Amino acid sequence: MTDLVLLACRALILTVFAAAFVGKARSASRFRGFTGSIRRLAILPERVAVPAGALVVAGEGTAVVLLALPAAARAGFALASALLVLFIGIVVRAVRGGVFAECRCFGSKGSVMGQAMIVRNLLLLAAALPGAVAGAPVPVGRPVGAAAAVAAGAVGAWAFTRWYDRIVAALMKRLVAPARNAG
Repeated sequence: MTDLVLLACRALILTVFAAAFVGKARSASRFRGFTGSIRRLAILPERVAVPAGALVVAGEGTAVVLLALPAAARAGFALASALLVLFIGIVVRAVRGGVFAECRCFGSKGSVMGQAMIVRNLLLLAAALPGAVAGAPVPVGRPVGAAAAVAAGAVGAWAFTRWYDRIVAALMKRLVAPARNAG
């Protein structure tokens, strides 16, 4: 059972990082938008933001390749975990410093830095860390279970990349509306 959970986590992290990599590397304008957000978030000059952005995109791409290779999946999980810790630190710094900027995590316009983004990255880190520690065994002799685990990870990644911000925004509206009406 543990091997299926790790396989689902592997599919989740691989797909999220692939979406982030492709979203930023797809065009020069998307990459420029990402480096612009890095400049605002990390308060970096242009000459530093561009190489920093290139390192992040290269790290995401490398994590995807490593996660795709069963023998290197543990290293892929470790790299993804390190990147997620970095992302969490940047978002915490931005929130504490009152920096108002979009993340452009997936290349196009994204959500504004906030607690919801910290939670998203913590959830992704919780999926990546077990693989960094335990590795990513391939479930042998259980093709249906393996297919279901990969599908679950891919659906989870789709939810994180397409729906997470919308769900959080809808929940926040529902939570804020009763508070406004009560006051």
